[in-house]
Amino acid sequence: MPKPMYDYTCKDPMAMPVEAIESANFDYARYETFAAEADARYAAWLEKDEGVAVWQRVRSGEVFRDGCRDMQASYRWQLGALQKSLDYFTDAPTYLEPWYGIGTIASAFGADYIWHPGQAPAVAPIYTSLDDFDQLEALPFTASAILRYTRETVDYFLHESGGRIPMSWCDIQAPINIAGGLIDIGTFFMGFYQDPDKIKALLASISETLIRYYQEQGQLIGKALAQPGHGFASSRLGTGIGLSTDNLVMVSPKMYQQFCSPGEMRIGEAFGGMAIHSCGDWYKWLDMVKKTPNLTMVDGAFSPQTDPAYNSCERFRDSLTGVGVVLHARMVGDADEVMARVKRLWKPGLKLMAVTHVQDPKAQQQLYYDIHAYCV
Repeated sequence: MPKPMYDYTCKDPMAMPVEAIESANFDYARYETFAAEADARYAAWLEKDEGVAVWQRVRSGEVFRDGCRDMQASYRWQLGALQKSLDYFTDAPTYLEPWYGIGTIASAFGADYIWHPGQAPAVAPIYTSLDDFDQLEALPFTASAILRYTRETVDYFLHESGGRIPMSWCDIQAPINIAGGLIDIGTFFMGFYQDPDKIKALLASISETLIRYYQEQGQLIGKALAQPGHGFASSRLGTGIGLSTDNLVMVSPKMYQQFCSPGEMRIGEAFGGMAIHSCGDWYKWLDMVKKTPNLTMVDGAFSPQTDPAYNSCERFRDSLTGVGVVLHARMVGDADEVMARVKRLWKPGLKLMAVTHVQDPKAQQQLYYDIHAYCV
């Protein structure tokens, strides 16, 4: 039997094939009931000090590429994902997301998108040197085409759904990631050594802008808001905000604590909790991340099909057992592969969200029962 490996030819290993659905043909009442039941299971699991929950993620790949450029098309693709999710057993619902690339907050400082055919939009840095600006200040949110379009997308999704479908914030990149969309990345990291005060001021300005924008967006989404948001198992009964912090692996753990933790602590305070994601093998930074006040959840890849540099099940398991912080474990693979990973991840005292991407509904349904039976 071939050894599971990451498929470098696949545009999105976490995506599933779905068929776009017109709003008039979608059964909103059926999905509303399905999501409310999943929300209730999610909330009951959150209240526990340990235990397992399963999120069968149904992700439309088109939405997270250039399909996001058309909010009507994005909505139809996402309705297709919601429809497909009804075939699976899950403890957290699939939700809507007004995804429009990862340049959201960078655009508040003047960055704009580059669109490559068939790919997600990219952000080109607008500064080549730290000397190009004195103090980074955000524009009014209405001055950014990206922020205006994202708000219009939220409005459109709410109008079409009547607020009956949970919706997360748009993609939430951490300040250390956002900075790469504003200033040449090499210059940015050299600044940690050459001009640390300016880097701290830069990250602080980004953090405060992020807080203001996502508070505003959360108020717009209202009671439909699913937390902690993008990439995480989320619910209208969830808490906190999720940050993608992939660039943390570019600095030492001590530098992460010195430069990044203050802003993330401030963000966590503003939203009542913090969930942290990074791609790749990031165990080396876990101890520092665990020191973040209000930390509620950490996310990583735990199978070779998910990420070519996936994480060690045992190291994350042992580090988070008895801590009360959720281990949000993404595992692309068939039911047997996922169950094998869960057996390595699970330990009494752990709070585990097993994130599955199994294609076959019957196999996934059995896996759901198997995971809950094993993790007791």
